Amino acid sequence: MAVAAAITPNPRTGAVRVGVGQTLSSIAARYQTTVAGLVAANRIGNPNLVDVGQLLHLPRTGSMGAAGTPSAGAVRVGVGQTLSSIAARYQTTVAGLVAANRIGNPNLVDVGQLLHLPGTGSAGAAGTPSSVGSLPGPLLAHPDRLALRSNFVKEAIANGVPVSLLEAVCWWESGWQVAVVSPTGAIGVCQIEPPTAAYVNSVLVPGHQLNVHSPVDNITMAAAYLHQLLLGAAGNQRLAIGGYYQGLASVQRRGMLPETRTYVNGVRVYVSIFAAAR
Repeated sequence: MAVAAAITPNPRTGAVRVGVGQTLSSIAARYQTTVAGLVAANRIGNPNLVDVGQLLHLPRTGSMGAAGTPSAGAVRVGVGQTLSSIAARYQTTVAGLVAANRIGNPNLVDVGQLLHLPGTGSAGAAGTPSSVGSLPGPLLAHPDRLALRSNFVKEAIANGVPVSLLEAVCWWESGWQVAVVSPTGAIGVCQIEPPTAAYVNSVLVPGHQLNVHSPVDNITMAAAYLHQLLLGAAGNQRLAIGGYYQGLASVQRRGMLPETRTYVNGVRVYVSIFAAAR
């Protein structure tokens, strides 16, 4: 049964149910938290897909309103904080925090989570990942996905797209998994939507008839599409990345939606990681 609005948080569990017409953004605003915090607390894969009646746990607040004072080169995540805000506060980088803490998804950090600051312990200088030159662990653990790197290099060069940008976008989209199909129908390694595949085949690479289900062709489509987005964004990578997720026309007309900004920030972290691994 649909409910009219998110209920008052259960004082025992700190949970609410999603109401009709509500989004993570509106719930975050109502309960003075963040979309990233709700995503992390509920392990949400797609922040745009929440169901009416779905139970959401609110991020733990404890007694900490901000990241605690570093102790032995570590700091705890405060309410409303992100890797970006913590990196700025402690004069380091998101990529450095990702590397120092082996974070798989830079948008998924929990309130109260202990983070080691780069430049302490076994990490390198502040802002420098301790694992510079290394690829994401989940990629190294799957030789079949790792084998696709040569295709990313080839297609990025052929389409005039930065290799690390193409790699990062498709890593964020699927983790370079060949058989992934999203709830909206996006397909394969680079999560190409069917309308995008049709556009690429008819306008960007006419006569080639690339197969979106082929990992090699899927990467080719993504490279051609990213090239077009970069042209439309006058070379602005941030806008082009946002366009891959939200649609460039929408980004230019409406600005980036909150979930688009999360997407862009995540992709840019991996642009740095893949660039350092070259």
